Amino acid sequence: MVSDHGNMLVYFHPGVGHQDNLERALQQYSDVTFIIHADFVRPHVQGIVDRNPNVYYTYNDIFGISGEVAETFRFGEKEAFLADMRAEWDNLLDEADEMYRPMIETHLDRFMRGTDRGDIVWGYDEEVGQILAEFGRAFIGRFDPAIQADLGYKNAERLVTLTTKP
Repeated sequence: MVSDHGNMLVYFHPGVGHQDNLERALQQYSDVTFIIHADFVRPHVQGIVDRNPNVYYTYNDIFGISGEVAETFRFGEKEAFLADMRAEWDNLLDEADEMYRPMIETHLDRFMRGTDRGDIVWGYDEEVGQILAEFGRAFIGRFDPAIQADLGYKNAERLVTLTTKP
């Protein structure tokens, strides 16, 4: 089934176990451009993006935060989270790089930085926001300078331009 929605952007934030339903929607509406986000589907993103040229993926400032630091971010105190981030900075960047670099380098034009940080009560705190933004910039800084702007904002600009009616 092909729809008449070729200029539509759909932001899709799938939950745990939703990758099959997501992929069905992507294929059923192959003329719709989907932007997907969520670590819940991250293990499936490479295959989803490979099979569906209408899919783009956003990673955000918390994408590489894992393990105990992730638990502190979700359930701990703000000061503990900030201290953990500083203490684990390089390890977290290394983990994020290992998880995302292969996908990004395979589809350089379909990955972009996003801003979805979740609904943690202090997740929008200015100090927390600053360290998360710094982490996101540090991650992008690990890539070839020739593509850093693409990952930071140009891929998103191109996507909006492609789907905007003249």
